[in-house]
Amino acid sequence: MQDKDLSSGLRRFFRRLTDLCFQQFLIENRLVAEYVSALLSRFARTSQLYRIRNAEGERLRYLIDLLGEARRALDPAEPRFSPFREREIRQHIGDYTLFMTGIFRGFVQRNASLQYYTDQGKISYSTVSEFDRLAAKAEATLFRELAEGFETYSLALDYMRRAYFKDPSVLGPYRAALRPLGEW
Repeated sequence: MQDKDLSSGLRRFFRRLTDLCFQQFLIENRLVAEYVSALLSRFARTSQLYRIRNAEGERLRYLIDLLGEARRALDPAEPRFSPFREREIRQHIGDYTLFMTGIFRGFVQRNASLQYYTDQGKISYSTVSEFDRLAAKAEATLFRELAEGFETYSLALDYMRRAYFKDPSVLGPYRAALRPLGEW
C-alpha cells in the first residue's frame, strides 16, 4: 500500500471510529471530530508525535521539554523568538497531551501525571484559541472547544482504544500498525 493511500485510509478509519465514539459519548461537534480523527492519523507516525525540535535540532519527546521550548519562543533574547512558533508549539502540546491522555492514558496515570497533562493541554489549546481569535482566524472556536471539552475528548479516545483497538475485525488492514496502541 502506498504511503498516501495508507494515510488517507487511516484518516477514514479514525474518522469512523471517532464518529462512533463521539456518538456513544453524546458529543455532537463535527469540527472537533474531524480534527481529532486527523490528529490520530497524523500521530500514527511517531515522527509527527515528536516533530517539534529544539535549536540543536533534537526531537522533543517529553512534555516538560515542549513547554520549555514554548517559553523560549517568547523570549526576545532567544534566536528562535517568535510568537508564531509559540503558537505552533502550543498547538502541538494540546494535540500531544490529548493523544497521550486518551490513547496512552494508563501510561500517563502510572506516571502520576494525568492532571498535569490535562491542565497543560487545556492551557495550550486556550492559548492557541486566543492567538487565533486575535488574528481573526476561524479556528479560534475549534481550539476553545478543545480546551473546554478536553477531559471528555480524552475519555472518548481512551474508550476508543479500550473498546476497538484490540478487535481485529475493527482494525482490518491497520491491525499490525495499531497493535501497539491496543497493548497499552
